[in-house]
Amino acid sequence: MLKRILYIFLPCLVLVFSCRNADKNAPKNISKVVMGPTPCTSPQRITAIYKDYVYDLSGYEVVGGSSAFNLFDENDYVEPKNPSYTYHPTISPHPFMTREMYFKDGGSKIVVDLQIPYRLSEVYLFDRARYSDSVWVYTGNMRNWKLKAAFTTKGDIGLWGWRRFAVDDSTRFVMFRFNSHEADITEAVLYGCPLGTPPPPPAREYTGPRLGQKTLREFLGVNTSQGQPIEYAKPFHYTRHYAYQSFIDDDTANPYPSMKFNIVPYGWWNNGSQSYVMYADSIVRFNGNKIWYSIFGVPTYLTKYGYNIHDRPVNKPGMDPEDPLSYTRHSSMFWNLAAVYGKTAVDTNLIQAWNAVRFSGSGIMTEFENGNESDGFWLGRQYCSPLEYYAQSTADYDGDQGRLGPRHGIKNADQNSELIMAGIAGIDTNRVRVLKFLCNTMRKDSQFLWKGGIQYHYYSSNGKGQYAATITSTATAGITPEEDSLRIKMKKVRDYTYRVEPNVEVIMGEYGYDKSRKSLISAPMVPGYNQAQSQGIMLLRGINAFSFSGFDRLILYWLQDNVDENHETFFITSGLIRKLSETDFIRYPAWYYISTMLNHIGNYTPESIISEKGNVWVYKYRNKNAADSAAYFVYCPTRNGTKVNGYSLDLGRANGNATEISFRENSEEGNSIQKAIQGGKIKLDVTEFPKLIVVKEN
Repeated sequence: MLKRILYIFLPCLVLVFSCRNADKNAPKNISKVVMGPTPCTSPQRITAIYKDYVYDLSGYEVVGGSSAFNLFDENDYVEPKNPSYTYHPTISPHPFMTREMYFKDGGSKIVVDLQIPYRLSEVYLFDRARYSDSVWVYTGNMRNWKLKAAFTTKGDIGLWGWRRFAVDDSTRFVMFRFNSHEADITEAVLYGCPLGTPPPPPAREYTGPRLGQKTLREFLGVNTSQGQPIEYAKPFHYTRHYAYQSFIDDDTANPYPSMKFNIVPYGWWNNGSQSYVMYADSIVRFNGNKIWYSIFGVPTYLTKYGYNIHDRPVNKPGMDPEDPLSYTRHSSMFWNLAAVYGKTAVDTNLIQAWNAVRFSGSGIMTEFENGNESDGFWLGRQYCSPLEYYAQSTADYDGDQGRLGPRHGIKNADQNSELIMAGIAGIDTNRVRVLKFLCNTMRKDSQFLWKGGIQYHYYSSNGKGQYAATITSTATAGITPEEDSLRIKMKKVRDYTYRVEPNVEVIMGEYGYDKSRKSLISAPMVPGYNQAQSQGIMLLRGINAFSFSGFDRLILYWLQDNVDENHETFFITSGLIRKLSETDFIRYPAWYYISTMLNHIGNYTPESIISEKGNVWVYKYRNKNAADSAAYFVYCPTRNGTKVNGYSLDLGRANGNATEISFRENSEEGNSIQKAIQGGKIKLDVTEFPKLIVVKEN
């Protein structure tokens, strides 16, 4: 997010789970047949091709529109070898927005995983290009491709049609590479014989085990940057700290591998105590919280070549961004950071630091995020493709399985340390799926690199359309979590991500509202409350929605504003506090509301959704440490002044008195009143401002 503030870029606010369907006028009498183990005596059309196993290595599906599976989605309606089939495939697999950036440096690549090897004999491609451009077809695997066909599209409407290419090879994977979107191939049909039994279609739902639920206190975090007061971050278990690589790798004199790093980029040396005073250390020691650096940008020395924080942090200009060897300097920096901040002490003589005093194994942090929103649709040629991000990450993780040398990657310094996936500028589950595929096929150990967490960013806005560019360009204000169907959307995201990588936490790394009425993520106004109070109300409702969605962490955007709450720039009035001077800060209502929620039910976990219908919505939490204690989160899900007086809340097995807690500013405890439970129920007045009801059960 920080780079968007600096450069006033817009975020990606999209949630997409669709692929385009075939022409409604297409024939319906052809059914998909999955081949069985019957011996293949002559090549057959390969029908066991599924969307889950088709990958756009440029990562455009959710942001740029279209789908790589469009290269195969009309297979049921065609038979290139039979001239009686006159249906012409029309749906392109190429992105149709911000498309140029997905074809940089060698073009766009689509890989189909057939799941088992086939003896491939022929490939038919439907050429529907209006211009002449280059297309290539490969067999092999992600570490060793073999070129099998290279041609140019005819570029003439009168010559549109099927083109046949002989491919004599045994392969599980086939890759199609397109020089640009002008190379418009609207369908591919493969022929061959299976060399095994094709597996069944992939399961549509994840039914395996899930990660354990966290308490609200363990669930919630906040985004910060250097200099923000640590005492105001205390309520939040996680601190995501924006960190410039140029603050760490600031050596402009020594090239790799002789460079020196600043191992204390966000701290200073105290001569009196003869030790470092560090923001990260203070968060951990004084607040008892966890922190990780979101490290983005480039080394300082690259800026003299015109590089900025959106460029790839390669060793030197001109290096291949898809090659892990291009990131040896970056990987070395991460080794040094893990050696310094991780739990394993190494010989401090090995640490490459210009700091006079070196240290190791401090245990301050064991999670590191290697980037931030480098996939943004606004970045043009600076966009980071999945292939580029994989190359950087396998270097940062363990030096690309040791290929870069012993002092490269966090794992070679501290086995306790993990990477967190760089925050994705939106809900781009396709990018995560492609990254998982690259780990499976490019690493010999198939290791998933981001065990610290898969991270998305999202904001609730009134933007229209399916794709990021249209949603952002039409957004004028924020909407409520309920108008956004936030819990339902995020549950779909969490459920889908379980299918991709079930053993890794999923993090919402940025979510929040601006107080400013001029922002495209302005907090919806609640009648009777000002803009700062309305922000707090929306955040309470958003926290509740995320906690019941199944997400493992929610990191609010963000802790501190430095400008007036009416400032017109987007994403700079989202703070929970505001800095007035070096010594003077104010806390906004949202900070008090969240503190109150955590002080009363911080040790509670989500248990059940009682009601999401009508004018009163009710959710139930359970105390993790006292099973007989429950809490209800109750409110009206609107923003038009709805109020339900005398609502009868069913408390089930609760007895005695219930504690009704209302939120208020300037209080970390809110207002509490006792109500007698009669017949398992209490009556309360419900408004759009949530209340907590805490009870004891039999």
